[in-house]
Amino acid sequence: MDINDILGTGKSYGQNRVGSGQTAEISSGSGSGKARGSAGSSDTVTLSGDAKLFAQAVRDAQSDSGVRTDRVAELKALVESGEYQPDSRKIAEKLLLSEIDLLS
Repeated sequence: MDINDILGTGKSYGQNRVGSGQTAEISSGSGSGKARGSAGSSDTVTLSGDAKLFAQAVRDAQSDSGVRTDRVAELKALVESGEYQPDSRKIAEKLLLSEIDLLS
């Protein structure tokens, strides 16, 4: 599936835009980091502390499976012992709130 021109820019989604007439070079790892196009000029990017923190949070979230194994083990033991008593009212409230979020 291709996603084209989602922002009405005439460019395909994901195509890098630097500015008027400039082309950026993207490198992962070593490289000069210089912009192509004008001889002798180079552009640099400095990330704020918040941007670095956000990037780290994204990396952490992608590496985490999202499964809380301690909670799963606890609930599994409760179900197996017959002591698990879910609160149907809370479940219904969460389902309704989820539906409301989807509709708004």
